[in-house]
Amino acid sequence: MSEQYQEQESGLRIGSFAGAPVVIEPTFLLLAAYVVGSALLRDGSGALGEALIFVGVIFLAILIHEFGHAAMAAALKIQSRRIVLTFFGGYVQFVRPPQKAWQEIAVSAAGPGANLASWALAASALPLIAPSLGYSEDNLVVLNAINTFALLSLILGLFNLIPGFPLDGGHILRAALTYVVSRRNARMIAAYVGLLVALLLGLFALWQMMIWTAFIAGLLGLAAWAELRGAQSEPQYDSRSNA
Repeated sequence: MSEQYQEQESGLRIGSFAGAPVVIEPTFLLLAAYVVGSALLRDGSGALGEALIFVGVIFLAILIHEFGHAAMAAALKIQSRRIVLTFFGGYVQFVRPPQKAWQEIAVSAAGPGANLASWALAASALPLIAPSLGYSEDNLVVLNAINTFALLSLILGLFNLIPGFPLDGGHILRAALTYVVSRRNARMIAAYVGLLVALLLGLFALWQMMIWTAFIAGLLGLAAWAELRGAQSEPQYDSRSNA
């Protein structure tokens, strides 16, 4: 998800990347519990193994996404404070946020870019790996996991490129607009698009009875609304980017 700048303290450290600790917040367990619980209710205890693998695939795809943000930031000499995984996905905290619009665009695009690169790699490798592994029951588990990882990476990459705040595409839109309008107006436009995205996603989720997706849509809407309110309270002046 989009990079964040506020200070956070809770979470379990599992390693480091690009000079920043990688932290799993306790709320990430809610996502795992939802995936596993839904599988057990739908298909019984026999679905436990597959559900746990799916949780692992989700974890890996989100981690790669956030590593993309942090790696690009490091390449631009922007120090990351923490890389955090939550039930909402994840984010990167920075010691100082990108100061130039093109830097924000590059850092924001790197997360979805990492997912799309993962999808291309996994999708290309799968036809080569499958014949060599064979199609025994155990190998099918591995092949299905790779296929799921490829699909999830594609979805995560494309979804985050939607140009509505707080998605990465919203950060890209907001930064790009600062070249032609004030920062305040750029924030408002990205926030309005984010509210529209949240509304459409929420309606689709309710139509399809996708409770978790509806919950995510609600969180997206709240974040977009907070950005809109913040932009409205910002003084009106011409802060168009020239770098």
